[in-house]
Amino acid sequence: MAGIALIGMSVALLEASEPPELRQIDLTVLSEEPDGRCEVRWRDPYAERDREGAYRCDTDRHALLKAPDYDPQTGFGWDSGWVLAEGDRKGELYSLDEYDDTGANIGAYALGLGLVVTYLGLRSAGVRLRLRRRPGGGAPAEG
Repeated sequence: MAGIALIGMSVALLEASEPPELRQIDLTVLSEEPDGRCEVRWRDPYAERDREGAYRCDTDRHALLKAPDYDPQTGFGWDSGWVLAEGDRKGELYSLDEYDDTGANIGAYALGLGLVVTYLGLRSAGVRLRLRRRPGGGAPAEG
């Protein structure tokens, strides 16, 4: 029973810790710090309007995508990012650094532990059953 309870708990943890639904978009980098902090503009695909905000840009992207080399006329750069595709924050920027997968990690360990405990429980129940059915293990024969 403990193994089945652990498996049920792990399924609940895995389900609760799923990352949100996301949509990849293009970002216009208005300004960028060397540590990756950026001010960006993006087209909200759900509200059909331009928005601006802070984002953590990819510091390892090619130099041609950074300002001012990407667009010499405006001096802006380019990056790609993610927006939320569901919920009340739909269309807002989402950094993958925000996702906390602790629940998923605990759920994965609990699933493995639950399977082992269930296996051992079934195995020990089977051993006891075999001991009862062993020849000569029953009541003495009358004769």
